[in-house]
Amino acid sequence: MPGARLRAGLAACVGGAVAAGLLWAAPVYAAGPAGRHAAPLIDAGSGAGHKFRSSGRLLAGPGGGTACTATVIAASAEPAPAQKALVLTNGHCVRDTLGTNEVVADQPAPEGWSFTPAFFHDNTAEHKTFGVERVEYATMKDTDVAVLRLSVTYGDLAQLDVTPRTLSPTGTPARGTRLEAAHAPIIGVPDDERFLRLSSCQVTGSDVSVHEYTWLWKGFARTDCRGVSGGSSGGPVTTATDNRLVGLINTVATPGYLGCGLGRPCEGSAHGLVVPADDSVYVTPVDAVASCLDRMGLRLHRNGCRLDPGIQVNVQFSGTETQSHTPEGPARWDAHITAGGGGHQSYVAFKTGPFGATDCTNPQGYGRPQRLGKGGADYARLLPTQDNLYVLCAAGGPDATFQGADWTASLTHPSYAYARIDNTPPTVEPSLDIQKFGEGSGADYRVRPVFDLWELTYFEIKYGPAATTDCADLSGYHPYRRVPVTLSASEGPWTYCAVGYDNAGNQTPPKAFRIE
Repeated sequence: MPGARLRAGLAACVGGAVAAGLLWAAPVYAAGPAGRHAAPLIDAGSGAGHKFRSSGRLLAGPGGGTACTATVIAASAEPAPAQKALVLTNGHCVRDTLGTNEVVADQPAPEGWSFTPAFFHDNTAEHKTFGVERVEYATMKDTDVAVLRLSVTYGDLAQLDVTPRTLSPTGTPARGTRLEAAHAPIIGVPDDERFLRLSSCQVTGSDVSVHEYTWLWKGFARTDCRGVSGGSSGGPVTTATDNRLVGLINTVATPGYLGCGLGRPCEGSAHGLVVPADDSVYVTPVDAVASCLDRMGLRLHRNGCRLDPGIQVNVQFSGTETQSHTPEGPARWDAHITAGGGGHQSYVAFKTGPFGATDCTNPQGYGRPQRLGKGGADYARLLPTQDNLYVLCAAGGPDATFQGADWTASLTHPSYAYARIDNTPPTVEPSLDIQKFGEGSGADYRVRPVFDLWELTYFEIKYGPAATTDCADLSGYHPYRRVPVTLSASEGPWTYCAVGYDNAGNQTPPKAFRIE
């Protein structure tokens, strides 16, 4: 069944009513007055202003129209002055269509991308904007990070009292850790207040696995940071007692959304997807980026670098949401695997399990490697029957031994497919939006069912005279094509019937609405 594929998240389209990055067509989460008060504007001359002076507004994405937050970084606080400066942000700020396993490395940045450091509300006369010339790295595989190279040097920035931040080499901060996050939201924020703000918050969940849309992330922190909305993506996060970055603001559980989907990330577990509380903000760790930085910049082939170089097997799959039993029979995996860019992938090995409880880097549990022919290999085994999100781990290697350096390297960064089994009916019943036009016998009703993401994403409807229309009779229903029905008041009363479905095809009981 077709779902309502709406984008919702934290990057924002500048000057538009819709948002890009992880925010697209709405409903858009707008930080209300309470959210803004919880994340006050940072004064340039304050302690927070000094701490976050290296952060600011990034305009990137398609056409340079995606607003995010980014930070100047380096391996040390005093890099070579003549070296081009690097900034750190989210991968989805580069392109929100990055695939589950996609890695972008060493590519020119499109024209129009820019970065403005020290982006405070009370120093606008000092704002200077610099071009972005290269995408050093970007991915949404396992994490959500991007490193961009500016057209300006560290020495040039130092003249503006903008010095780079260093990154913590440790992983996700522990539950209860106090945090400070700087970010420049624009959704729900007046034009003249769209500058860096400070969230003081804490970690409410550590080392969690997060699924949103087509992405599988691990090692994230769940936080109670507030005032986060579109434009906050990539905002630097530190502990309250240290200046080094421990993470970046990534996504938020949007109020008003149900279940799991875009704008509503969920956490993986052995027993099923866990729906977070409204306004939970997730933070992606930056220790893998730290492992690849040295005095030369970002180097993916540096000894000890833990960023994925993007040379694993390619996996094509639908990311299906399905009931365990379908009209075609038991639900199956639908993955197709081909050799990637590693050059040593004549074989592939698989293992599966619940997302968040399955470690794809652990060799235990993988099956015997099978040969990858010229056309690749298919994986179409039965899916489990219990409700959950399942991950398929795929690691490529040169032979059937499953041993040696090449296999070890593959297991460090395996590729993924995923599928969700959902046998649970929607938790909400259909509702209608009814608008009346005109008065008396000449009035018309314009009627449409209301999508309730991510529980009601598709409808079947029928309607007719109230005296002769029986919603319990399943004959006569047809798909709702997103075109409201116009009913004449003079011909009423009417009965409008609606059956709601989720993305897996689970349905609600028919619901009858009398319109008169």
